[in-house]
Amino acid sequence: MASANILALGEPLIEMVRLADPIDGCPVYRQSVGGDTLNALVAAARQGGSTGYLSAIGGDPFGKDILALCDHEGINRSTILVRPEDPTGVNFIHPHPEGRRFFYARRGSAASHYSASDLPQAAIADAKILHVSAVSLAISQEMRQAVFQAAKLAKTAETLVSFDLNLRLNLWALDTARQTIEAFLPLADIVLPSDDEANSLLGPGDPNSHIAHFQRYGARYVLFKRGRRGAVLASPAGRTEISAPQVDAVDSTGAGDSFAGAFLAYLLETGNETEAARRAAIVAAGTVSGYGAIEAIPDRETVLKTVG
Repeated sequence: MASANILALGEPLIEMVRLADPIDGCPVYRQSVGGDTLNALVAAARQGGSTGYLSAIGGDPFGKDILALCDHEGINRSTILVRPEDPTGVNFIHPHPEGRRFFYARRGSAASHYSASDLPQAAIADAKILHVSAVSLAISQEMRQAVFQAAKLAKTAETLVSFDLNLRLNLWALDTARQTIEAFLPLADIVLPSDDEANSLLGPGDPNSHIAHFQRYGARYVLFKRGRRGAVLASPAGRTEISAPQVDAVDSTGAGDSFAGAFLAYLLETGNETEAARRAAIVAAGTVSGYGAIEAIPDRETVLKTVG
């Protein structure tokens, strides 16, 4: 089994993106592939990162589309399980320049049955970073246990654990989310919350107080995402404002995911968290300039040209 430097654990989804113009009064959707952790891997792979996915898909045409996407992007999919008896999850997206409007059809999906016993321990030990999200924790009890176990295996192997807050309250109740996330945070070395997610989880507050909250759990890096206003990077060296390139945004879907994946790839490459965050902001800005979570994610060449 080939190893990967950046592993992600979560659920890949078929995305049905609603187009602006209906036909004969009926809404029209364009099919693509997404899912927050897979979006992050695509962003990392396009920056030249070595990536692999831990998940499960159905034995349906949608599952085959996800495998094809992984092959196209150079994501190692040898650790994706195929379960013919289960469906692949679907996500319906109504695009918006800033907000998030998702409608899921994923109950009983193959990934929701992914359990701790499915984890490839050697692959986790060989990786440099394991990336998960609160969506991974919310999918099901089985996946939640797998995420906790994977993070514990990673910590034992000195593999960094990256955690994107990605709070989706249409997947679970706020109290459950808060309790589960607070239990997971001590396992996370890198935490990526957004301002709106932090406000929902912790209550209204300023970035400094929210960042301090996540740092208290032991995170080495906190990247506080603020959309058009960029991000704040908190590290052992202090706090740095990361500006966001100004673009004509049409769809915010996947922006935070692409920021996370690009940051991880460039952190491993450069060893410089500030430079990694600056490049990640360029990737996120490129992502919101097109529809869907993946299609508009810029590649390494585009990012480096922008950096100069």
